Amino acid sequence: MDRIELPRPSDDQDETRDHQNQCLVLLDQLPDAIILHIFSFLTTTESIKTSVLSKRWRSTWTSNPYITFSLPVDKRPKRNSKNFIHFTEAFIDTVLSFWTTIKVKRLLFDVPFHASMQSSIDRLLQFAVRHNFEELSMTLSSGRSSSWPLTVYVLPHFLFRCTTLVSFRVICCCFLMIGAVNWSSLKILRIEFADFDDDAMIRLLSGSPVLESLELKFCQGFKHIRVESRALKELVIDSHGTRSLILEIWAPYLLKLRLVGNSVGAGFKVHEASSLVEADLNFDLTYALDAFGRVRAHGDLVKGLLQRLHHVTKLVMGSWCLQVLSLMDTRELRLPSLECRHPTFLIAADHKGVPGLAKILESSPCLEKLFLQLTCKHSSSWSLQNLGRPNFDAEEFWNSPKRRIYRRLTHVKVVDPGANLLAWEPALSMLKFLLQNTPSLDEIAINSANSNPSKAIHPWVLLKVARIILSHARCSPSAKVILKYPSQGCPSKRARKS
Repeated sequence: MDRIELPRPSDDQDETRDHQNQCLVLLDQLPDAIILHIFSFLTTTESIKTSVLSKRWRSTWTSNPYITFSLPVDKRPKRNSKNFIHFTEAFIDTVLSFWTTIKVKRLLFDVPFHASMQSSIDRLLQFAVRHNFEELSMTLSSGRSSSWPLTVYVLPHFLFRCTTLVSFRVICCCFLMIGAVNWSSLKILRIEFADFDDDAMIRLLSGSPVLESLELKFCQGFKHIRVESRALKELVIDSHGTRSLILEIWAPYLLKLRLVGNSVGAGFKVHEASSLVEADLNFDLTYALDAFGRVRAHGDLVKGLLQRLHHVTKLVMGSWCLQVLSLMDTRELRLPSLECRHPTFLIAADHKGVPGLAKILESSPCLEKLFLQLTCKHSSSWSLQNLGRPNFDAEEFWNSPKRRIYRRLTHVKVVDPGANLLAWEPALSMLKFLLQNTPSLDEIAINSANSNPSKAIHPWVLLKVARIILSHARCSPSAKVILKYPSQGCPSKRARKS
């Protein structure tokens, strides 16, 4: 009878096996602190899979202080919602039955929400509260299919009395507060797509004495934000949604204020912000009223903000705010003296914001550095598209005898995210004027280094822009023009000529 000889492993196979065994030995020798740090980068499902690595890792995941359940958009349920609900509840049951961790550092829960999941998620949050968790991020968006009712998760009452919570980010949840809030350790609060009134706002702020950063995005229902705490340093209002109402703000100790996004309300009014250092006014009001009848109201709104924020040293002005200032009668456009040294302007691909921009510059005697952010889009606000100045001549405007000389301005930086040559026209006219009327100007930097290479403007177009600027007369003999561009497809990373 013939013998059958099995093939012997090759030297390469032996070497691979030895290498794998060595890796497993090294994994077994890792300190617990390193293993838990690795878990911080994994979802809970992924950390459970590490149990196959070795005996030591078989139960290590149960002491993982990072609980993460997040589904990618392409894996979210569309029709068969019952299976997903059972899967989610099974996940929560697994956490509650197997977890042995003493402390939960972070709970991240990002899934579509169904009404039947309320009690299960409540139990998971209760588990986290009992284990003194510090960070909570919840995104519980409603489903979109007909078999998935549009419901919103109601935050449980016990969560508002969690004294260990340090960071809380919540999207699409209901704030139904009963009694006082006690977030004595909370420092960061981010709320998106929520509806709560002034009483709820007062409870949130009064119950968070050490809160340092507050961001409200697509939130509505409240009309006032009053912050007496010295701890709050940053306030962000993104796309405020209370229609036809002005959001009023009192924050005497605030350092940074950002009013951004597309809001449907009547605007903003700052009553007190005497400690403010930075202000970002990059918002757009889009509620439906007669365009011609509200130009003055919009202009007065922006003027009022600048009067209250005249002392900030860093100011960002969006294209919409520049446009409404530009549309005002020059006799009414009287701005306070601004202490801003480093303003940033977002310029649309038209001249509608140029007069407003020039007026702000003229009102900024401390101007040292100027930042311009270009966009290839025209005016974003439909209500202002037909109110621009007909036949506006930017060259003639900037060369008007009324334009002042900026004696302290030393640096101008232009960030171009991929605009075409047409979008450069407003900035080009302004740069020519600054070259000719700024004796202390040291540098104009045109930066496209952050552009997406697939969408970036052609390098030769930017070179043409640089040549146009360089060919213009300069008041400062030391002024330089610097062009920066991604290395892909560009003959050189920097073109400089003094």
